[in-house]
Amino acid sequence: MRNKIFSGLLFLSTAAVIIASVLIAVIMYQGSMTTMQRDLRQEATFIKMGLEQSGKSYLQALTMESGKLTRVTLIAPDGRVIYDNHVAAEKMLNHKDREEVQEALASGIGLAERMSDTLSEKTFYFALRLDNGDILRVARTTDSVFATVAGSIPYMIAVVLVVALVAMLLARRITDKMVLPLDQVDLENPLENDTYDELAPFLTRIAQQQRQVSEGLKQLRQKQNELAAITQSMNEGLILLNDRQNILSINDSAAKLFGLQDHEVVGKNILTLERGQEVQELLQKVAVGGSGESLYQKDGRFYQLCGSSVGGKGSVLLIFDVTEKRAAETLRREFSANVSHELKTPLQSILGYAEIMKNGLVQEGDKQRFLEKIYSEAGHLIVLIDNIMKLSRLDESANNMNNLEIIELKKLAEGTVQRLQEQAAGKNVAISVSGCEAEVEGVPAVLSEVIYNLIDNGIKYNRENGSVEITVAVIPGEAVLTFKDTGCGIGSADKERVFERFYRVDKSHFKETGGTGLGLSIVKHGVMFHKGRIELESELDKGTTIKIFLPRK
Repeated sequence: MRNKIFSGLLFLSTAAVIIASVLIAVIMYQGSMTTMQRDLRQEATFIKMGLEQSGKSYLQALTMESGKLTRVTLIAPDGRVIYDNHVAAEKMLNHKDREEVQEALASGIGLAERMSDTLSEKTFYFALRLDNGDILRVARTTDSVFATVAGSIPYMIAVVLVVALVAMLLARRITDKMVLPLDQVDLENPLENDTYDELAPFLTRIAQQQRQVSEGLKQLRQKQNELAAITQSMNEGLILLNDRQNILSINDSAAKLFGLQDHEVVGKNILTLERGQEVQELLQKVAVGGSGESLYQKDGRFYQLCGSSVGGKGSVLLIFDVTEKRAAETLRREFSANVSHELKTPLQSILGYAEIMKNGLVQEGDKQRFLEKIYSEAGHLIVLIDNIMKLSRLDESANNMNNLEIIELKKLAEGTVQRLQEQAAGKNVAISVSGCEAEVEGVPAVLSEVIYNLIDNGIKYNRENGSVEITVAVIPGEAVLTFKDTGCGIGSADKERVFERFYRVDKSHFKETGGTGLGLSIVKHGVMFHKGRIELESELDKGTTIKIFLPRK
């Protein structure tokens, strides 16, 4: 803008000077022509007076005094040249046909301007008829006028250059002065500027647009923050790709999957991070505008990849960690199979004994034994179904922590021991409860079932004249229930699995104990329900110690 203003001012000022110079030259030329014509008239009048007084000798004397700037010609009425101060008269043609001569013969005065045949120059002629009928003609070439004007051209050029230089300096100064208020415009606060009134609508429009842009940016940032908050809080991985499969955005969950930070992978191609066949096949589907799913395994965990094209301009990848889901499905299938097997076993026994008795194949003395077997298997079946229902209720209420009560653990343990005293006495197992009172918040029935199963296991798998010790203690933030028995113990290979459903350490011994394989699984789910944790210490033939840690109120 500055250069345009400067160039415009300089051009206008220089053009004005040049045009003025040309006009001056034209005016000078016209003025010189007028002056020359007037001078010729006066000169012709003076020569006429001299001729009338002194005759032809006056012309010769005049030529010697004034030189030959003015051409003087004396022409007879018949057109014959009598005298010429530039060319010998006898060599000149007849001038009767000359325009100025004809006018002078007719009216006394004649004017003409043309190329001179004699001088070969453009010449102005003035003719005057004398009293004796002769024609006095004076002439002067217009080149003399042009020479006068041309002589002033160098001065005019010098003036133009000086004026152009001054104009350039002035234009620069004027430009700076004009542009300075524009340079000092505060675009952050357009309406607070003190500048040209003509700029007021422009600045008002800028202020309006700034408000619109600011509001738009504010909304955009808000949406970006909302999107970032949503994506970063997602447990699922989210990756946005462009049409070249370069990463535009990736949330923390997806970045952690590849062991990277999000800023390290943005802009990179997704295949530089993972070239697995599952990923490549999914990306190929998405690249042609489709969608698809794929199962992907990394570092021992399973992920479900879901990809979808976004209008041909990119794609979205969602990554779900399905490790626990697959494990739960596997556990559910195993549980269903185990439930079927565990329920079928006592039912088959009951059915077999009943069928034998129905067919009369049992001797009268053996009927009582068969009935006791049926009764025992039915009781085992009821216990099994009851334990399955307990596990089902714990699974359903895993996230439901309503109706909690304050529970005194020592008091609850003592009450549970009373229920099992008869069973313990049958195996000569001593049960003791010690420690301090500890209060936790929970569901009494669930915690009672946890304590019952641990004491029950301690009795069932104990040796004759053994013991089960229950200790209640308090540590910062937690209450600790410790169950220590002198039983057969658990081998290191079985420690990781004893809390699984239907898992038994000694499968040949469970019929004797009447176990269902669900006791410790109920314990685990009950503790998890109360946001607690379990520790197991055991050695074969040396007993088992189980510690339950529960958060305190």
